[in-house]
Amino acid sequence: MIHPYEIVSKSALPAFRAMISKRLVEDHAMTQQEAADRLGVTQASVSNYARKARGTMLDLEVDENIAKAADQVARLLASDNPDKREALRMMTEVCDYVRFNHVLCSLHQELEPGFKTDGCYACLGQLGPESGVIKLKTLQ
Repeated sequence: MIHPYEIVSKSALPAFRAMISKRLVEDHAMTQQEAADRLGVTQASVSNYARKARGTMLDLEVDENIAKAADQVARLLASDNPDKREALRMMTEVCDYVRFNHVLCSLHQELEPGFKTDGCYACLGQLGPESGVIKLKTLQ
């Protein structure tokens, strides 16, 4: 049984970091090392994101809310005095969004073929199935 947090840490978080590192390098003219320093990862990780050798299990760019959040985090980290705690909060919020809004379900089914995701609400934890979809506060 694969836990939703495993999928988030091994798939969603690297995918989101890849989105941010791409924006830092392409939109904010940072080197891979500068982007790595701002993200708190190694330069090799940023290189792997750029080569699509890491962070590709989930395509989070298709979700407009996540794409906008990546833009915001990249702008924040590219600023002269980046608030890394705020960036961390925003990244955590995106991971929760991915988990609570069933973005992981198809990947979970793929990684664990016998696991039935239809009607599953394990990712919701204490929220329960009646809680509905959460929104990114970062974008409100």
